[in-house]
Parts: sequence; structure tokens; C-alpha cells
Amino acid sequence: MKVAPTLQGGLRIDVENALDWMVLRCISYDARGGGLDLADRVSSKMAGDDSMDDWEEFVIPELREEFNSQLDVIEAAIAHAGDGEGPGEVFITRDDSEPWYGGLNQARLALEERYGFSREEPGEMTPGKRSAWFRSQFYLHVQSLLLDYVLK
Repeated sequence: MKVAPTLQGGLRIDVENALDWMVLRCISYDARGGGLDLADRVSSKMAGDDSMDDWEEFVIPELREEFNSQLDVIEAAIAHAGDGEGPGEVFITRDDSEPWYGGLNQARLALEERYGFSREEPGEMTPGKRSAWFRSQFYLHVQSLLLDYVLK
């Protein structure tokens, strides 16, 4: 898989095989999987605060909707890009760059919370944890490219 800036100011992801498609589909899976809800996690720091009821009623539903809409943008781009098996191209346009950045961030935060990568070297990880670590590093790389070439 290769990721590069486009002349139109976005990014293009060249997908080469079924494994690449699986990694792209894991973005939503990683962000939504594991029973972790980012909107609830964000609010956990307010536990015990007097305004928590208002926060739960007004802010969390809006956050949850925004987080889900970011992942919907990513899922739609991947679904329209190819058959999920052979080569294909996924385009991240300038208009879609913020949802992509946010969705990738959700996936990285969820993986970090689930696996706690900072406490272990990749060579010491189990195969499943190491796979999650590599996905997290890929998501970080795409976020960096978005910052360098699209969201500047």
C-alpha cells in the first residue's frame, strides 16, 4: 500500500491486495470495536462534576454523532474504491480530510487504550498486539501526511 499527495490537494491510497483492503477496513473496526465508546471516554474526566447531567444530555450525543459521521465518510470512501480484493485507489479529498483525520485518531486512541502500546516494544508483543501496533502506526502515518499536505 502506498499513500501520496495528489495534485488536487488531497491524498491517494494505492491499495495493492486483499491485505491492504483489510487494513483500511480495520480503521472503523478499530475505532468502534472493543466496546469502547470515545464519546463516553471523553466525558469520563467529568465524572462527579455538577454539570455531568447536562454534558450527558447535550454534548455526548453530539460528540457520538460527529465521531460516527467521521467513520461513515471513511467507510463510504473505501466501499466505493474497489472490490476489496484486488488493486484499487482510495482518494481523500480536501473536503473529506478532517473526517479522515478524526476517524484515524479515533482508531489510534481506541487501539492505544485497548493494548497500551507505550509499555512494550513491538518485538516483545504477541502477534495480535503487534498487528494492532502496525495498524496504529499506519494510521499515524496517514494523519501525518494529511497534516503535511492537506490540512495545512
